[in-house]
Amino acid sequence: MLFLGLLFFSVLSYMIFYRYVPVNVKRWKLEDISQHHIIVDVRDYQDSSKLSCERAVTIPCGYLDRYYHEIPEGNIVVLGSSSVECNVGVRQLKKLGINVVGYVNEFQNRPCQETLSMS
Repeated sequence: MLFLGLLFFSVLSYMIFYRYVPVNVKRWKLEDISQHHIIVDVRDYQDSSKLSCERAVTIPCGYLDRYYHEIPEGNIVVLGSSSVECNVGVRQLKKLGINVVGYVNEFQNRPCQETLSMS
């Protein structure tokens, strides 16, 4: 019984850590993203279709393991709708060996065309 309790506590601790403990990358503002950065949008397809970005590679967190090879090489900035989504996305990408330099999660109130346009 003690073993099952410890196992349950270990799994629960890992899940809390994976989702809620901040990652070791910088939180960026939209103004800091340049044309040299590659934006990976890890929001759900329903959210990313409402405010889409022509510069962003859209791959939701649940699909990163399958489609990470579509991400170009370079400095990656993760775009998410919440800090939890950004944490999970950054952790998955780092686990896959991708260079993540930061994340942005203040995207909800600003249209993409004004803030992250190519020109």
